[in-house]
Amino acid sequence: AERADDLLISRGVLWRELTVVPYGRMQLVEVTSGPLERHFGLASVQLHTAAAASDARIPGLLPSEAARLRDRLTELGQARSAGL
Repeated sequence: AERADDLLISRGVLWRELTVVPYGRMQLVEVTSGPLERHFGLASVQLHTAAAASDARIPGLLPSEAARLRDRLTELGQARSAGL
């Protein structure tokens, strides 16, 4: 979920995990696609922050949606980090 100040990433079926990534803390947003993802026409968005433990990944996106999300998150991250 894209919120005003951060991104929420929820995953898991039996063990639920909720990751909150503030836009201002994002250092790198990249789109990756391994051989299996490419075979099915999918991609992942990888978010990197200063804290290695808080890196987040959003798998299973269409490549066009992954590129749109990367551009949007990069834009929001630059806007938020400029105020720091």
